[in-house]
Amino acid sequence: MAVAPAISVEEYLKTTYRPDCDYIDGEILERNLGEFEHGSTQAEIVAYLRLHYPRLRWRVLTETRVQTSPTRFRVPDVCVLEEGAPREQIIRTPPALCIEILSPEDRTGKTMRRLDDYFQMGVPVCWVIDPLDRRGWIVSPGQLTAVTEGVLRAGDLEVPLTEVLPPAGQQ
Repeated sequence: MAVAPAISVEEYLKTTYRPDCDYIDGEILERNLGEFEHGSTQAEIVAYLRLHYPRLRWRVLTETRVQTSPTRFRVPDVCVLEEGAPREQIIRTPPALCIEILSPEDRTGKTMRRLDDYFQMGVPVCWVIDPLDRRGWIVSPGQLTAVTEGVLRAGDLEVPLTEVLPPAGQQ
């Protein structure tokens, strides 16, 4: 949903949005978030990755602007930077992984456009997690794989869905 008329990249970068918004070719786009399942899943993913992969401690980021092209900025729920990635205030080096956590209002087409932006930037893999339906997908360019064994994978990273989703019946 557009929340403002077209603005320049420079204006977007110097403006603070609460919560932060995507910027797509001059348009500010709100992101769906802020509900319990979304927030708790996001926090658990970060905690799990930092606990089980200590080398990533300063490489697991939440809601950080990622410039996917000169006129596009996305704000993934979680992104994991490559170990050798430079420290950038706005991420311009492709992350190793972007994670999107679905909210009830999220639509497939909108989510896929977000992922396409990440892939065009050079991100090799994304995870999409639906905390309400307790499902996850591993997505790479041209491939969408449902998590049937209960484990999200990207390179050497493995995260069991049961470790990051609230227990069934406690949602």
